Amino acid sequence: MAFPQPKPQPPQLPQHLLRTIDCQQGAVRAVRFNVDGNYLLSCGSDKSLKLWSVGRGTLLKTYSGHGYEVLDADGSYDNSQLCSCSSDKTVILWDVATGQVTRKLRGHAGKVNCVQFNEEGSVILSGSIDGTVRCWDTRSRRNEPIQVLDEARDSISSLKVAQHELLTGSANHK
Repeated sequence: MAFPQPKPQPPQLPQHLLRTIDCQQGAVRAVRFNVDGNYLLSCGSDKSLKLWSVGRGTLLKTYSGHGYEVLDADGSYDNSQLCSCSSDKTVILWDVATGQVTRKLRGHAGKVNCVQFNEEGSVILSGSIDGTVRCWDTRSRRNEPIQVLDEARDSISSLKVAQHELLTGSANHK
C-alpha cells in the first residue's frame, strides 16, 4: 500500500526583527549581503562603504574613496574584493582585507546607479544614468571597459548577473 507524499510546506518568512544597525552614514543608499550572508555592506550618502558582521552587528571596516554618495556595492564570490559605485561617476574595486582601492574605474558620463560582479569575480558590470552598462575586467590593469552595452534608451537603474546572462532595469521613456 502506497502512502501519498506529504505536501511541501511553503517557506517561512521572518516574523520578527533580528537586529538594527545604526550605520551613521546619512542616507543609506543600498544594503547588500555577501555570498554566504555572514557579512553586510552598507552604502551611504557620507561617501563611505561599510562592512559589518551580521552575527555581532559590529562594524569591521570603513572604505572611503568616493567623491560623492555611494549608491551600490557588491562582494566577490570569495569575499576578497568589493566593488562600489557612486554619484561621482566612478566604480571602485577594493581589497577587503586592507581596505585599499585596487582600481578606480572611470568612463561613465553620469552617476553610476548599480554595480555587480559576475559569478567568477573576473568582471564588474556597472549601470549608469548615462544609459550604458560597462563591463570592466578585474584581472587586467586596463582602465577602459572591455565592453559597453548601450541599448537602453534611458538611465540604467538596476542590473543582475546570473549564469553569464545580464538583466537590466531602465525607465525607457519614449
